[in-house]
Amino acid sequence: MQVTFLGTAAAEGYPAIWCRCERCAIARSRGGPNLRFRASILVNDDLLVDPGPDLVAASIRHGLDLADVQAVLITHLHDDHVDPTTLYWRAPGFAVPPLPEALVVGTGPSLRRLHDRNGVPLNPDSTRLRMHAATLGERIEVATGGIQSADPRAKPERTRIPSGVPTTGPARRYEVVVVPASHAGPTEEAAFFAIRQVLGPEAEARHGNDAPAILYATDTGPFSDAAWELLHTLGDEGWRYDTVIIDATLGTGGPGTSHMNLDQVAWHHDELARRDLTRHGARRMAHHFSHNGTPPHEELVAHLAPLGIVPSYDGLSLDA
Repeated sequence: MQVTFLGTAAAEGYPAIWCRCERCAIARSRGGPNLRFRASILVNDDLLVDPGPDLVAASIRHGLDLADVQAVLITHLHDDHVDPTTLYWRAPGFAVPPLPEALVVGTGPSLRRLHDRNGVPLNPDSTRLRMHAATLGERIEVATGGIQSADPRAKPERTRIPSGVPTTGPARRYEVVVVPASHAGPTEEAAFFAIRQVLGPEAEARHGNDAPAILYATDTGPFSDAAWELLHTLGDEGWRYDTVIIDATLGTGGPGTSHMNLDQVAWHHDELARRDLTRHGARRMAHHFSHNGTPPHEELVAHLAPLGIVPSYDGLSLDA
């Protein structure tokens, strides 16, 4: 399972747009991995987590088109993770049909954030979207690729594919579990995701309990009892994570309750291993960085290296 980091910053970006602190000045001077868009990842080429405000810029910066995306997972309703109009740009006039239908998964409060430029809720037909209001703890099967249905919006004079049938990549299937996050208010129903790929070329040599899996845990503070219970239930069913990506917003600052610092990140990685929820040699990652607590990238790498943790950076692509 390939994971590409489209953005790795907290809400204000890094460097922050209005800030001239030492860390932001260093980030602007050094460039490269110090320049961070708001957090979002792409799994393979067809599953997107968090359609945030930097998605257009990230797709251009990294030379990606997202037309094959057929599943969008939204962690929570905060505007650095879901830009209300991002998915509206799938409508004709902004994207030339045909496009494959895309499943959008988020809790009710997150889905209610989605609208067009006039504040009108998205029309699933005009955007080729299928909304799924998930509940915390829910398990969802997501199918992508393979044979697609024709896009009824396609017109022969305005498409490069007269049949109206979009072309996509190979058939894939993912199991997605909506894990309750320790973040935001209870009515906002924030979540993070356990994702396991059970079909597709990336999983061909790995079947059943050996299927590749990632745990994408941002934004969240220390895992709640409900989250641990759910992760243990999955563990009893054979889920083991190849890569764990954990919120590190507070950096070298003090511990948090709705975000985590680097010490809390290290503890959670250790605890997941102690509870036998990760594979031997699993990739341990920190993610979602704020200039308020996080050193520049090079110093961050050095700080985390003794802990066996790797910080994410924009454009990083890895086989999870």
